[in-house]
Amino acid sequence: MTAKTIPFTAKGQATRARLIGVAQAVAITNGGHFELSEVAAAAGVVPSLVHRYFGSKAGLVTALVDEFFARFHVQALDVPLDDKGTWAEHERIRLELGVRFGFAEPFSAILYGPLAREPEVARKEAARIALVVDRAARSIRKGQKRGELPDHIDPGLAGAAMFGAMRQVMTEALNRHPRPSPEAVIDVLWRQVCASVGIDPKSHKPV
Repeated sequence: MTAKTIPFTAKGQATRARLIGVAQAVAITNGGHFELSEVAAAAGVVPSLVHRYFGSKAGLVTALVDEFFARFHVQALDVPLDDKGTWAEHERIRLELGVRFGFAEPFSAILYGPLAREPEVARKEAARIALVVDRAARSIRKGQKRGELPDHIDPGLAGAAMFGAMRQVMTEALNRHPRPSPEAVIDVLWRQVCASVGIDPKSHKPV
């Protein structure tokens, strides 16, 4: 097995998942700073084992970002909500799920704080953001086809505006002391979402 090969055995997958969990905990404790040797010590293994699964610190950081976004998709982004009313109604629910995920997840402040300066994070996050924006654009097109969103809105630009605003607002909120309430963040972001797709935040009708 090479250092970058994902272990397909059940034992290998479990070991990799445990090391990611330990690395996340170490990063949170140390304000985003960690080395492979620290992760190995916290996991009670030799450093070569961590290197075997991730290749380098950059590989481990990439795995942490992947794991974070995978949970974000499961808990917010990919939750099936199309049957929860209009586009505005189900996207308001999705926004609430996303914000509350960020507030409940201790690693969020690390990812959008100290680790944001890591080049590996920037590269991996850029790829993940492209997927999120594409998903938002597809959702907007559905809303347009149902006549719930204005036809003149560019889905790709609107999707980028929505997620860009969410990332920046969440970065600001999560790194404040004390933090604003999730409700305050949701309110700010919902108004931004509505502005991006051209609807009124209260009536949900085109403006």
